Order: sequence, then structure tokens, then C-alpha cells
Amino acid sequence: MSDYRNVITLILAICLMQAAASFMGVITPVGLSELKAGETLTGLVGAVYSAGFMAGAWLGPALLGRYGTIRLYAAAAAITAVCALVMGMVPGIAAWGAARIMQGIGFGLLFASAESWLGQAVPKDRRGDMMGFYYFLSRIAGLLAPFLAFGLSALDPRGLNWVSILLCMSLVTLCLTRQAEPAPPEREVMRPLELFRLAPSAVTGCFLAGLLNTGTLALLPTWTSTFAIGGGGTGAAAMAAAAAAAGALMVQWPAGRISDKVERRLVVAGLSLFSGAAALALAAGGTQFSEPVVLALLGLWGAGAFAFYGVCAAHAIDRAGPARIPQVMSGILFVWAAGSVIGPVMSGVAMSLGGPQALFGVAAAGLFLLAGVMLVRSRVRAAPATVAPEAFMPAEATSVAVPVPDLPVPPPRESGEAD
Repeated sequence: MSDYRNVITLILAICLMQAAASFMGVITPVGLSELKAGETLTGLVGAVYSAGFMAGAWLGPALLGRYGTIRLYAAAAAITAVCALVMGMVPGIAAWGAARIMQGIGFGLLFASAESWLGQAVPKDRRGDMMGFYYFLSRIAGLLAPFLAFGLSALDPRGLNWVSILLCMSLVTLCLTRQAEPAPPEREVMRPLELFRLAPSAVTGCFLAGLLNTGTLALLPTWTSTFAIGGGGTGAAAMAAAAAAAGALMVQWPAGRISDKVERRLVVAGLSLFSGAAALALAAGGTQFSEPVVLALLGLWGAGAFAFYGVCAAHAIDRAGPARIPQVMSGILFVWAAGSVIGPVMSGVAMSLGGPQALFGVAAAGLFLLAGVMLVRSRVRAAPATVAPEAFMPAEATSVAVPVPDLPVPPPRESGEAD
């Protein structure tokens, strides 16, 4: 339990920030609809937010090296909170679009700085467990946050004020953590190709997480439009999303703990296989099944599809080494965001060409592809050697609260050899 106590304040700060991001993700499309933006403009605003997030993730390592983790987190939180206040003060499509670009950059920087700090603070032999615990709590925060605006119009400033409140609470919590701030990383950005050479399995998994999950969730309300459960319409969409999220909550933390004892890529392969099987069943006969069966299959799909990103992130950190964790965490966020930009477009085109069943058909194909990649990579390249807990010693340049592994020197390898 001491490992949890060492990072719980940091995790709670990130969860509050995640709640703010989830709140904005729900309230923005509803508010744009009230502003008569139309589907095209609403989609465009979502795309520019994702582009801003990619920019923030890309700039993260350089800005962390220049300003440090806490100062960068504070600046990004302030900018993001101000944008939420502006959206409440100026309810217009253009103002909301500009604010969402800046919020995308801000949230990209927030996630890059906080998750890289968390990655450095967790010892390798507990990394999957702790990352699973973090993603488990962050999903709960993301599910609960939209209820803060219950009964309010999306254009009501009181609702948007909650974003600023959550970000300020996150910043206060982060500043009160007893976990020592990590040393500033090198400012060089790890390019996607370099990241892929370092951890091809993790990059593939994180990209497909953005591509498949974001695309499927974006079109899920359209897929559920014929269902009567939850009163139909938005009620049916909410029930479907809740079923998928419930499955993820049950599996996320156990999957992380198992990946500390079993090859992480095999865990991702297992998650992808049973999630892909559920998606294939939904594609083959989702509208013909009874609605309780559909919700159960959505839970199985979400259990695997939403759980493998955290395991992939832990695998990428395993490959990085302490000095490169900020670059790696920013890199996988960038890769995930790139997938999330493409995913909704790809899923929309698939549904236009192949009908509603194509939505989960694409998801099933992608998940089976991911399982195959993980199985092949686990045979091509062995997992990193497990580091015993006693091998983690405090570095002299930092506080003893930041464990830095004293790793053995690896044997020489060929220059073209990939991890």
C-alpha cells in the first residue's frame, strides 16, 4: 500500500483534470447544437480540439525541459480554465471554436506533464498495477463529471464554471503532493518514427486505441438510434456508453496488475481478442439481439477496448528508461490523438458505405489486427527483464521520493534491432 500512498495525491490531481476534460467533451457538442452549429461545424470543432491536443503533446517535452513540470502544469491549467470562462461569457460558434483549440493545447500539455511525472514516480515492477489504478480512477472521474451540469443549459455559464473549479482543484492538489517534482527532461522531442523503433507494439496499440475507440464512440449514438432502451434517442446512447464504460471499469485495474506478472503484449492480445469477438457479434447481429444482450456485448467490448491503452503505455515506459519517460509519454499521447482525429471520419465513412453493422465490423477488424501484432511482436522480441524492487535507489540529484532504477547495462545489440 505504500506505493499507492506515494502517488495518490498526484493521481487525484490528474483525475480532477480528467473530470474537467470529460465535462468539456460532453458539454461542447450539446452547446454547439443549442447554438445551431450543425453537424459539420460541430465535427470541425471536435477536430480542431484534437489537433490542439496533438500540438500540446508534441510541445510537451520541450516546454517541460524549459519550465519544469509544476510551472508548466499551472500555466496550462490556467489557460484551459480561462478558455472555459470565455466560452461562458461569449456563447458563439467562432468563440467556442477558438477556445477549444486553446483547450486542446492546454489539455495536451496537462496530460503530457502529469502522466510523465506519474510514469517516473512508479517502480517498474508495479507499473502496470499503478497505471491500471490511475486509469480506473480517471474513468470514474470522467463518468461522474458531466452530472455536474445536470439540469443546466450547455450555454449556462454556471456549468462551464465547473471546468475552472475542477482545474483549480487539480492544481491545488498537485501543489500539495509530497512526491518530488522530477528533474526537467531533455528538450528534444521524440519523433513518432523514433518512438516506433523504441516500442512498436506500444505505438501500434495507442494509435489503434485512438482510431477505433474514438471512432466507435463518436458514431455510437447513430448506431443506437433504433433502440428503445433508456427511452430511445440520447437515453439509448447514454445506456450504451455506460455499458461499455462499466466493462472497462471492471477490467482496467486487474489487467494492469496481471501485466506486471505476464508479458504485457500478451495481456493486450487477450484483451483485444475477447473485445474483438464481442464487436464481431455486435456487427453480425446487434440489431437482432435483445437489448439486454446488446448491452452485455457492449460491456465486453468496452472491457477490452478501453483497457489496453494503459497496458500499452506501461510497455512503452518499460522500454524508455527514466531519462526518456517524458518524451515517451508525450509521444504516445500524440500518437493516440492522431488516431482520434482519423477515427470518427473512418467510422463515419464505413457506416455510410456498409450500413450500421459496419461500425463494429471496423472495430472488430482493428482489434483482431492488434491481437495479431502483439502475438507476433512478443515472439520477435522478448520483454524487458524484470527489475527487482530493491534495484530502485534514489538518485542524488533528486528527492528520495522519486525512485530511479539502477538498471544493469544491456548487452550490445545490432543498430537496426527494434524493441
